[in-house]
Amino acid sequence: MKELIMSILTAGIQLLVMVALGYLIDYLSTKIGMEKLKRYYEIAKAFVQAVEQQVGPGNGPIKKEQVFKLLKKVIGNKLTDEEIDKLIEAAVFEMNYVLKLKGLQKELQKSE
Repeated sequence: MKELIMSILTAGIQLLVMVALGYLIDYLSTKIGMEKLKRYYEIAKAFVQAVEQQVGPGNGPIKKEQVFKLLKKVIGNKLTDEEIDKLIEAAVFEMNYVLKLKGLQKELQKSE
């Protein structure tokens, strides 16, 4: 019974996050334009994946700070700190979602 409740809560949280990301992407696309958004998002994804490979599992705040500094250096003042933060959050969510779909999340937890 406990597992069922946890599964339902997990699914609900994932749904809320996906809806929030939809609004986030819509907000950012109107703010900075869709083509620029795609380019900045791809850069953010690449940095998130690179820092994840370098640092490994855990240490989320440290990795986020590293990605933030890298993006700030590349993008400069074209985006606000809040917009950069949202791009990082979206890239991390996508990476975690893909890992979970592939079943790699359990392997990462075992190695910790």
